[in-house]
Amino acid sequence: MAKRDLYEVLGVSKTASADEIKRAHRKLVRQYHPDVNKNNKASEEKFKEVQEAYDVLSDEEKRKTYDQFGHAGPNGGPGGDPFEGFRRGAAGGARSNWRAGPNVTVEEIDPSQFSNAGDFGDIFEQLFGRGGMGGVGSAAAGGARASRPGRTRARAEPHVPERGADIEHGVTLTFAQAARGVTIPLQISRDGKLETIDVKIPAGVKDGSKIRLRGKGQHVGGGGDPGDLYIVTTVRPHEYFRRDELDVLLDVPVSIYESLLGTKVTVPTLDGQVTITIPPGTSSGAKLRIKGRGVHRGDDKGDQLCIVKIIVPRELDEEDKELVKKLEGRKPVNARADVKW
Repeated sequence: MAKRDLYEVLGVSKTASADEIKRAHRKLVRQYHPDVNKNNKASEEKFKEVQEAYDVLSDEEKRKTYDQFGHAGPNGGPGGDPFEGFRRGAAGGARSNWRAGPNVTVEEIDPSQFSNAGDFGDIFEQLFGRGGMGGVGSAAAGGARASRPGRTRARAEPHVPERGADIEHGVTLTFAQAARGVTIPLQISRDGKLETIDVKIPAGVKDGSKIRLRGKGQHVGGGGDPGDLYIVTTVRPHEYFRRDELDVLLDVPVSIYESLLGTKVTVPTLDGQVTITIPPGTSSGAKLRIKGRGVHRGDDKGDQLCIVKIIVPRELDEEDKELVKKLEGRKPVNARADVKW
């Protein structure tokens, strides 16, 4: 059965940008992932087809080769690897923000490429070899260079083992999992097979972080190194927690009477409940800090900031208003004394 066009598999046009290809891949992965479609052979095959299409179209060199030669590739033939010889090199352009353990790096930018794309000259040399086409254009093709008429000195090129392709896989985390870290089983398509591996998500990742696991990508023959596995994180918003770098923010409503007289309030944290003290005279917007209860990242620990939100009565009768005016007369407050407008 003939293979489908890779652009058709992802549902994108041949002029699609790298971002469009990435978005299409993520949508289809969510649709056909084996975790969503239990014991569904058709979905499993679709998932593998989508992963194989993305492996090619997300790599600039492979995509260029596919556009020129189709499924057959320059080394085509039934049963052959159409992109053998065009494996991606070491990841380029990705800036690592922090290391999260052996062979694990977290990148908090989203590079659009993970390879240094070669030009057409690179492909020409791999198709015909250096000095190919009978030695025509030896300078441009890197062929034999004549030292003097009648003699040719060949320059030996060192053999560089090819490298396996990288794999990208998306995961969705809860707010707490991203803040504290978690180990989750992932089912990935590697070397043409579905494989379940346990992946440790380090504490402190954000929405859109890339976790690079060295050597967990596709394998390649000939003694080459395997590619890397990139885990792209999506963090679900929390019902009441927010994040500011390593700090966790929580709004704490208190009544106007509690803010005037002071009180104690039991609040949630990522590690269980804690009772905090609201001092008498606390204003709305005040931040009460709970040390070490924020996001963890290695040896660094953020704090939880409890932001006071004062709630006032909505309806006052005439007697209530007289009481407030009496209190205002006794304890006047110039609320805008420090503003600069």
